[in-house]
Amino acid sequence: MVIMSSISTFTLRFIVEKPIIFQSFSGFASCGVFYSLVKSIDEELALKLHSSKRLAPWAASPIHVEFPQPQKIVYRLLQAPSIASITFTIMDENLSDIFEDALLKPDLHIDLVNVKAKAIGVTVNTCKFSDMLSNADPLPEKFAVKFLTPTVFRRSIYDCCTYCPYYAEYMHAAREGKRLEKPCKHAAKCGGITVPLPIPSLMFRNMARLWSAFSGISLDVWGAARWAESAIAIAGFPKPGIRTVRVYEHPTTNKWIAGFMGTVRFTVKQEAYREKYAKIAAALLKMAEVTNVGIRRTAGLGMIRCVMPTEKQNQTRKELEDN
Repeated sequence: MVIMSSISTFTLRFIVEKPIIFQSFSGFASCGVFYSLVKSIDEELALKLHSSKRLAPWAASPIHVEFPQPQKIVYRLLQAPSIASITFTIMDENLSDIFEDALLKPDLHIDLVNVKAKAIGVTVNTCKFSDMLSNADPLPEKFAVKFLTPTVFRRSIYDCCTYCPYYAEYMHAAREGKRLEKPCKHAAKCGGITVPLPIPSLMFRNMARLWSAFSGISLDVWGAARWAESAIAIAGFPKPGIRTVRVYEHPTTNKWIAGFMGTVRFTVKQEAYREKYAKIAAALLKMAEVTNVGIRRTAGLGMIRCVMPTEKQNQTRKELEDN
């Protein structure tokens, strides 16, 4: 893997002339499209990515309809005729080059559940991790996150002190695909339990792993994750609240994932506010808007959008507090 210190996003637009019925969520089909495109250039790399246990250097969106229902996320049915798109995010230089070569092939078609769709355009954008950090304003005391697709986090196999050098060594080995028994004799086994809840500690730990693995920028993201664990709390759920959605990947094996969706309000405890970590946390959220969060980012799960209060809202809140 060649760290890019930037993120490339490829949005592939295509025409669908026949209706397509997916198992339950089109993101799994997007994942298949990615592997198929990489395989068309480098079959060995596609197999390596598919079997890898490391943190994936890429993510995908589910299929979005652009016409006739703009920006609709496709779960089960993609009607025809329609124009749709998939966005792929890549954080590895070699993989990005190969994927670009695949998209530039003449008369490009993609397979979606035995239906061929003709590509009609590709848009490429690049954003630097350093720009995400420099452009990030520190988190305000109140903010919200919209979880646009089913999201689920996984607890570490061992609940350990993330700032411990033994834990850092254990995580580095895990990213390299090596299996160690446990970080140290004091580590408590959790079993890698999946949690379909917007728990700040799990969310920011996941983002810290992504930043550490792919940014190439030394930043105290683990300090920010520890800070978020004690300083950031869930403040509420605007109506209609969050809901749990089960999506099926393989009908024959009954393989499924249950994730939550909806808007979640968070608050930073006033007495625990630290601007240094609030800025790093904001940069991590900016990154996550591009890379997705949680498990199965490669299948379009964990798409988020951050909602920060406007200057007017901040002023109104301050006036109310002063009165």
